[in-house]
Amino acid sequence: MQWFNNQPLRPRPHIAVLFYDAIGDFVIVTPLLRGLKEKYPDCTLDYFSGERTRELEEALPYIDARFSVFGNPNALQELPRFIAERRAQAGEYDLVINCDFHPTMAFVAHMLQPRYVVGRCFGPDLREEVPKPPDKLHRLHDEFWSAPDILQRYGDILNSTYIGEIWCRLAFVVTDFYRTEVPTRDPEREIPEVLIATGGRRSAKLWIRDYWKAVIDWCFANGYRVGLIGDKPQRQSEVYHTGATESWLLAHTELIDLRGQFSLPQVAGALARAKACVSVDNGIMHIAYSVGTPTIAIFGASPWMVWAPPVPHLHLVLPTEPCSKCYENRFRNADCLLERHQCMLSIHPERVINKLAEVLANGAA
Repeated sequence: MQWFNNQPLRPRPHIAVLFYDAIGDFVIVTPLLRGLKEKYPDCTLDYFSGERTRELEEALPYIDARFSVFGNPNALQELPRFIAERRAQAGEYDLVINCDFHPTMAFVAHMLQPRYVVGRCFGPDLREEVPKPPDKLHRLHDEFWSAPDILQRYGDILNSTYIGEIWCRLAFVVTDFYRTEVPTRDPEREIPEVLIATGGRRSAKLWIRDYWKAVIDWCFANGYRVGLIGDKPQRQSEVYHTGATESWLLAHTELIDLRGQFSLPQVAGALARAKACVSVDNGIMHIAYSVGTPTIAIFGASPWMVWAPPVPHLHLVLPTEPCSKCYENRFRNADCLLERHQCMLSIHPERVINKLAEVLANGAA
């Protein structure tokens, strides 16, 4: 195994991409998956991720085979057989691109035994990782991609700090870095004009309950129905930190509860029908802009410069009173580190309402 430095691959190469099974991760890696198929039209592309994004992985045409590492209790027992079957069908792995920093995926990359690797991969003795070449491009792997001067220092390599572009550059793939794709299916029911998503895996990213109410009330007062989209209520509370917020909003507004009613491709189909989506930084936000829906993204305690592609129908609403605590902790903190949730409190509902009114007046993207 050696680090990939754009060496030529054999005809009909066998390629694998590894990434965590968060919805946002899946969305931002779709330019890389498409770009690999563009660069190597006759390649076989396997995807290693997890159960949370399985529905999207199975429906994406660029993926020839997929395996759940995360969310699969028998993953390490089943993985050797899966790898053997894939090798029998497509040959040894020529290139493995590990987009994840989880040590489990570094071990999976090692098990695939590729000729070339991008990203974390344990070497033969499982003590050290496969070493990188000294070139500037490969040093980008060890950078903090949210650093404010990253584009200044790597402007000869990057056009933006969007993570979808960064992973393509690291893998020597050139495509439309900002065109993400999500498989869509008919939601099979009527969809409100505006869809909202309030939950996030880090509670520090959540917006204020009363602020959401102001937006919802404005919509209904102006003839726009609002639907709440997300996972089943119990999971929304346990995983996405909505607590009593969503229950309170459903009790105190005309909000329509759509949580847990769709498969992930149907979520994409529902968002494609909506006139607008309002969301904090979460998977729903990534799906919404991917299907072309005008999306208002409320970003506070997360690095918008890395996770938001520069597309015209994605409208960022940022704090007027940002703080540096999350950045100093490299966004590893789940909760706000201040007594007062300063950044999200400073994103007043009037700003979101004004942007939403503008979007709705202008029509679909």
